[in-house]
Amino acid sequence: MPQAALPHIRPCAVPTLLLILLGLGGCVSASNAPPRPASPARLDIPAPTTVGLDPATAQLWATDMAKALQGQSVPATARPATAGAWWLRLQTRQVGGQIIPVYTVMSPANAPRASQEGVGIAQPLWQPASGPVSPAVLSGAAQDAAPRIATLLTGIQAAAMEKDPNSLKHRPARVFFSGVTGAPGKGNDALTTAFRAAFPDSHDILTRHRAQADYILNCTVRVSDAAPDTNGQARQHLDILWTLHDTAGQEAGGITQLHDIHAHALDGDWKETAPDTAREAAAAARQIIDRYSGRTNTPLPPLSQTAPQTHATGAAAPT
Repeated sequence: MPQAALPHIRPCAVPTLLLILLGLGGCVSASNAPPRPASPARLDIPAPTTVGLDPATAQLWATDMAKALQGQSVPATARPATAGAWWLRLQTRQVGGQIIPVYTVMSPANAPRASQEGVGIAQPLWQPASGPVSPAVLSGAAQDAAPRIATLLTGIQAAAMEKDPNSLKHRPARVFFSGVTGAPGKGNDALTTAFRAAFPDSHDILTRHRAQADYILNCTVRVSDAAPDTNGQARQHLDILWTLHDTAGQEAGGITQLHDIHAHALDGDWKETAPDTAREAAAAARQIIDRYSGRTNTPLPPLSQTAPQTHATGAAAPT
C-alpha cells in the first residue's frame, strides 16, 4: 500500500439528464466537486538539477509544471520533496537532435511508480547558443505533459484502491439519506420513500446510521411563482436540489431538477411524479459517487509492467 495518500483528481462532470414532469418540460443536471484530499495529499515538484538548465530556469520549469497540473485539479506545488509526499521527478533524455522530457511519479519512499515522456523539443530550443530556455518552451512542455501525468495519478490511486479490501472497489458505498424537505403537498414523504426504493443496488446502499455512511445525501425542494403559460394558466417553478457530501463535510456533487408545473398541481398527492423524479436523481447520485470515489477508474499496473510513452525514436539514458 502507498505510504501516503495520493493527490486526487477532479472528476469529469456528469452528463446532463432529461426528464418530463407532469407533461411539462424539465431537466435534471448533476455536477461534481473535487474529491476530498486525504492528508497528506499533494504532489511536490522539485526543481531538477540534472537537465542542463540553470537553477532559475529549472525552478521555472517546476513552477510551470505545478501550474499545469493544478489546471488538471492536481494539488501540485513547486518545492523540494517533503516527508510523506508523493513527488514528480523531472528529467530529460536526448534522442538525436531532440530533448525528451521524462516525468516520473515518485512515492514517499522515493521509489518510482510511473513514468511518462513528453513531446520532443528541438535541442537548440532547450540548449540555445545564448541565453536561457524560452519560458514559452517550458510552459508548452508542462501543458503538454499535465493531462497524461494526471491520468497516471488517477491510475495509481485506482491501484491503491484495488489493494484495499475496504475501498469502494470491493464493497458498496453506504449513503445516509436525511430525507426531503420543503416539498408541497405530500412531496416530502413521497420523494423520500421513492428515493429509498430507487437508489439501492449492488454498488450503493442506504444506511440509517450516519456514523456508518461514506456519503450524506440531503434534498430540498423550492417552489416559486412562474410566468403564466400561453393560455394564461398560472404556473410555478419547482426546484429539487440534492446535495451529496462525504463524511468530512466536503461536497461530492449536486443534482438540480428544474421544472415548470401548473400552479398547485403538487399541493396534494405526487402520484407518479415522485418515483420518476427519484429514479433520475438516484441515477445521477450513483454517477457522482463513481467519479468522486474513483472506484470505476482502471488501476495502473506496476512500473515494471508499463513502458513510458515516447514521442521520438531512439534511446538514450536520462540526462
